Amino acid sequence: MPSPVVLTRSAPARALSIKMFDRQLKGIQRCLVDAPSCDLHRLCADQMLDRRGFVKRETPVVLEVGAHTGWFFRHMLEKKQLFGLKQYIQTDVCEERLNRNYEEVKHLIPQDVEFVQICCDEEEPSPFGIPERTVDMVVSCLSMHWVNDLETAMVNIRKVLKRDGFMMHSMFGGNTLYELRGCFSMAQSEILGGVSPHISPMIDGAGLSTLVLQAGFNLPSIDVDRHLLLYKTPFHLMEHLSSMGESACHNIRRPLSRDVLLAACAIYDVMYKKNELIPATFEVFHTIAWSPSPTQAKPLERGSGQVPLAMWNSKNKKQLQEVLDEFAQNPDDEKLQAKAEELFQKLREESATMLEKKGLDVSGLDGNRDEEVRELERHKPDPPFQQKKGDEKDQ
Repeated sequence: MPSPVVLTRSAPARALSIKMFDRQLKGIQRCLVDAPSCDLHRLCADQMLDRRGFVKRETPVVLEVGAHTGWFFRHMLEKKQLFGLKQYIQTDVCEERLNRNYEEVKHLIPQDVEFVQICCDEEEPSPFGIPERTVDMVVSCLSMHWVNDLETAMVNIRKVLKRDGFMMHSMFGGNTLYELRGCFSMAQSEILGGVSPHISPMIDGAGLSTLVLQAGFNLPSIDVDRHLLLYKTPFHLMEHLSSMGESACHNIRRPLSRDVLLAACAIYDVMYKKNELIPATFEVFHTIAWSPSPTQAKPLERGSGQVPLAMWNSKNKKQLQEVLDEFAQNPDDEKLQAKAEELFQKLREESATMLEKKGLDVSGLDGNRDEEVRELERHKPDPPFQQKKGDEKDQ
């Protein structure tokens, strides 16, 4: 089957010392990932696929950025939720990891689906070698929190998306591993008199929404999940992070002394241990954003509103609210009920008058409409099956 896009293979980009993360080291960590230990990645990929089901459109060409263990594509194949898929492009910084992903899913790939893998660094300019506006959907599952320049990475994604195409990605948020981060900070302050980073900094929800908009996407939607995992000791937690490929990879790395490590673990036990287990929080942001298109819904221009908000702050409205508050305390008071109905009628008439001056339809606010409806109901003839027997004999 001919390829819908023309592809070139990109080499892994070099890691610059001025950046926060060492991308080359992260590639090595990805090569050493133990796939069965990545239960959190598998769960998030499954949740992303559930969210994908809410978008009712086909996506023939899909690009996955930072595939890691490739759980998203595997779930698509196992559940047969392909959404019209014709070509799936998978990228990662580790070529060996990509080869393992292919070996794990090659028996599941349908014959009419083309599977392409590209080893590249998503934060470099034009990393994918894909022509602009050729991809229907871009996905990324728990990978982009290791990118140095998130805005550049998202701009690269937006460029390859078709008009009105969409991006789905999940990434760890700022409250991830806050327990371990705090324990390291307290231990270093006590022993060394200062703090150096051993847990990677991560973005918060407000920063993520701003970043998505700055990258040129429209209609972003962000929600958060928090997962609480339990471990026997902090050492088991750190071992699990390493097996998932989520260990820190700072460019400026300072050795962690034995005293600081033992002190941090002791603080962790004292502060958080319960029922012989310690908790570790993983906060995950799920984002859906759309490539700009003239067909998308747009907000009205500023000042284009036709109904002034001042009309809802009138004297009658305030009096009505006071009467309703009193009536809520004395629901059997007929006088309060009559007064509330009178004020409500005045408010409707006031609103109708103001809308008439604007030249708008006021049929729903016409004060006499209710009375007219009641009059019509009184003079409405009964249906034949409701007529009385005496009336039938007269006929």
